[in-house]
Amino acid sequence: MATVFKNTRLDIDLLRQFLVQKTFTAKLLEFARNEGIFSIMRELDRFTGKEFCDATAKMSGYKIDDAARKRMLFTLLDFFEECGYVLQEEPNIYRYSMAVKPAPKLSYHETEIVKRAFGDQSAFFGKCIDYAGVFLRGGNHLYAFESGMEEIWDKLLGNFEFSIVRDILLKTMAINGSAHGKILDLCYGTGHGLEAICRHFPDAEITAIDFTDVMKPLAMLRVDNTLAEVQWVDANTWCGFGDKLPFEDTAFDKVFFSCGDPYIPDHLRKDVYKDIFRILKPGGVLGMVAWGYPDKAKRHIRNEWRRKGIYIHDFAEGVCKGWYGFRDIDSTINMAREIGFVEDNAFSSNFYMLDTALWMFKKP
Repeated sequence: MATVFKNTRLDIDLLRQFLVQKTFTAKLLEFARNEGIFSIMRELDRFTGKEFCDATAKMSGYKIDDAARKRMLFTLLDFFEECGYVLQEEPNIYRYSMAVKPAPKLSYHETEIVKRAFGDQSAFFGKCIDYAGVFLRGGNHLYAFESGMEEIWDKLLGNFEFSIVRDILLKTMAINGSAHGKILDLCYGTGHGLEAICRHFPDAEITAIDFTDVMKPLAMLRVDNTLAEVQWVDANTWCGFGDKLPFEDTAFDKVFFSCGDPYIPDHLRKDVYKDIFRILKPGGVLGMVAWGYPDKAKRHIRNEWRRKGIYIHDFAEGVCKGWYGFRDIDSTINMAREIGFVEDNAFSSNFYMLDTALWMFKKP
């Protein structure tokens, strides 16, 4: 197993410098200052989450009647707590604080690395945060999975971090079973994950499905030069999350699901995973890429920069249509067990690896 992953070690080491997280910690704090949010918290001093939202509505004109916008504000509070700007004295009771952890400044060399290796990811987060004030005041969503936005999503989904995590997940899935069999790419998007599947499983029967064909031309172009053959399922046969997948029971050995979980409506989430369980063969595996939302007890995610990065990502992508956010880790674990998934203890603990960046669920 060490041999399989040796080529990714340098990439992981680069990710663990947390250069993007450090860059955007400063960016999000600057956003909060410019929006007057620190002044609001200073004036409130001690407050509940609701009082914080009400104050931003009154003083900054934020539209807190919308669940997505309210969620962004609570995510911002969690980010402030991680940075030391607020202390949570008891559940949902906050106090403004100046126990701030200074954010390190990146060197010139580190800044150049961010530009070269993380440029697309940084551009996406930057535009989202720049627009967040407009969105919080009632503006339209900045991005959606619609025609004309293919290039934006293609650059985000192809970023360095996502590419490394996908590669590790697929290598793990390859070790976990045969390189043959039937594989489904659920929500293939612009095809970055699909192209990686074709590389790792060239002899498998690969099926690709998404709720829209908008990204399909890019995805088809991306896998055109691979050795694998892909069966494309027309988007008209599946209406998206909440609609039953158009496959027979026990149809697949593996399901690959990358970056789609935060776009599942809360009330449909368990049903979506039940349906994935249905189409997996006994012994089949679901591999998923999606951060878990940092837990307050820090049992699952301990590193402060990883936690800050997830808060930043969640807040930033909150301006995108259909975003429901990263999910509570224990809720995901409990949901998986209730459905009937089991862990593959050789590869993961509590179903996840790499600070919840990727998940493995096995059907017994």
